[in-house]
Order: sequence, then structure tokens, then C-alpha cells
Amino acid sequence: MPMMARTKRLLFSSIVLVLLAAAVAALLLVRRHAAPEAARLLPECDGVVYLNLRNIHRLTSFSNAPAPKHDPEYEDFIRQTGFDFERDLDEAALAIHLGKPVNGRTAENHYSQVLVGHFDHQRVQAYLRKISQSVDGYEGNEIFNVPVEDRTVRVAILSIDTVAVSNVHDPGIIRGMIDRSRHLALPVRGPSLLAGYYRDVPFASLAWAIARIPPAPADPRAASPYPLPGGFEVLLPYGSMVIASVRYVGAVHAKVEFLLAGEPQARQFTSQASAFLEMFKSIESSLHPSGNDPDVKAVFDSIKVQQEKDHAILSASIPTGFLKKFFSEPMFTLDQQKESPASKAPATKRKRNHPKNR
Repeated sequence: MPMMARTKRLLFSSIVLVLLAAAVAALLLVRRHAAPEAARLLPECDGVVYLNLRNIHRLTSFSNAPAPKHDPEYEDFIRQTGFDFERDLDEAALAIHLGKPVNGRTAENHYSQVLVGHFDHQRVQAYLRKISQSVDGYEGNEIFNVPVEDRTVRVAILSIDTVAVSNVHDPGIIRGMIDRSRHLALPVRGPSLLAGYYRDVPFASLAWAIARIPPAPADPRAASPYPLPGGFEVLLPYGSMVIASVRYVGAVHAKVEFLLAGEPQARQFTSQASAFLEMFKSIESSLHPSGNDPDVKAVFDSIKVQQEKDHAILSASIPTGFLKKFFSEPMFTLDQQKESPASKAPATKRKRNHPKNR
């Protein structure tokens, strides 16, 4: 009987160890395929954008580039905080909260951000306290309320290297980001867009975005829900999902994948995008008959548009030289940091002519 009891205990212990090892392995596997922590801190939203600036800097030799000239206000910001976005920011995750249409027009979007980098906690805290209208306490954290035009930008220092920012009216948004920062050991966190579509983001992407494109607005004059910097608008298939990524695998590859309602819609959008691309190339060629910048020309020549069932896929190869030129320009100014990415679009928008997606 004692031998039988020892055998049962040994068998039971072995089963427990196997189950424990399987649970640990499963947790590690889930965490490996989970979205970056900065993105998982974001609230529910209509779009998520993530930049791995640490690897982008390495790829573009950003640290070896001449220091860009900053405006006096931004230089003063660096002097007071010791933080330079171009130098010290490692990761940036952005949640896009689309504005609700008002009288057929698209309302102003709002944004929440998580910034990860190297900064002096005390100096940044002192600067935020100086420019804040008020400071709220929440679960041991300070939330700095910074007035920017007619909005309040809320900022919270989450850890030694992470800051949360939001200009959403609801103060519960940044409080939720604080709460999630305390439970990052659990991988299933963040906006539902990540749970539904992050698995489709190519592995080791330097930058990626997942966004929900709303249905077509009732007013055809309404602005694009996702305008590009400078007020440019792009052709978007309304009512679809978009997954965009940039990664480096011997060369820089960019991919934008639209998930549409069905094959007919994907076929129609692919045709429209192809026509728009050919028109744009023709215009560029006529405007610059002697040839564009070779890196820019290589990008446009590499763009491909194809259809795969209910997916429309745009892809391109980007020369490293193009990225080096792009990131040699200042990425942030003080005005952008105060208002970005919630800065109002210019009153006069420059729109590219393109086929309307119905």
C-alpha cells in the first residue's frame, strides 16, 4: 500500500508539473504574438498606429545625422525637460477617435497616445506642472490637465519610461490607460482592433496601423476621416478595414491591405486605385520631365495593386535612402507636441483628384 500511495503521489505531481509547464508555455506564446505593450495601453478607438522608432532610427542611421534645427520654443522645451523627441523617443502608439458627423460634415478627431522613451522624470514632471491648468489625482498617479486652445490635453506619467496623453473630452479615457498599465502581465489588453486584426500585421514591422473606415458620409463634400498631414486626402474604400505596415527584410517593404465587404467591392476598388496610380504617375512625369529624385521615383515605380478575393492590396519597396531623407527632417516641433496629433486641419485643404468610392 505505501508503494501504491507513493506511485499515485508521483503521478499526481508529474501531471501538475506538466500542466504548469504547458500553462507557462501558452502564456509565453500568447505574449510573443501579442501587440506591443504601448499599443495595449490604448483605449477603444477607430484606429491604432504604432511606430518602433528605436529600430527606425537604427535603420536610417538617424543618430548619425546632423542635428536638425528647431524653433526657439521647442529648444526651450528641450532645455527645460531634457527630452528631445527625435533623440529620446523609442516607441509611439496612437489611438484615433473619429469625430461624429455634425450636419453631414466630419467632426474633429481626437487622439490618445502612449510614448515610450528616455526622459528625466523629475524635469518632465516639473514642466508639466508648470504648464498645467490643474492636476488631478487618480490611484496614486497625477493627471496633468494642459489647456490647448479650446481643448484639455491630459498627461500622465505611467512609469520610468512611459507617458500617456489624451485630448478626448472624457477623463475616463486616460484613467483607463493608467489602469491597464498596472496589468500588462496579462497579454489580452487594449482596443478590440488589436484582438481582431493584429495577427494580420506582418512580423517585425517597424510601423503599422489598423483602422476602421466608416461608411460613406451623407454629404459627399465631407472630409476624409483620415486626412494626411498638410490636409491631403486619399482614396479610401468606405466601410472597410485597413491594415498597413512597414518592415525591413533586406529592403523596406510597405503594404496596405483593405478588407472589403466582398469580391466585387475589392475588384472595383483595385481598379480605381490602379487608375489613380497611373494618373498620378503620369502627372508626376509631366511635371518633372527630367526625372524626380531617384529614391522617390523608385518608390512609385515599385507600387503594385492587386486583388485577393475580398482583399485589395497595395505594396511598395522603399529605398533606405528615402527613409534617411524623410527622417532627417524634424519629426516634432513644440506646436506639434502641444497640439499633435489633435491639431486642426488647415481651413483650406489641398485635395487630390481621385475617383469617388461609392
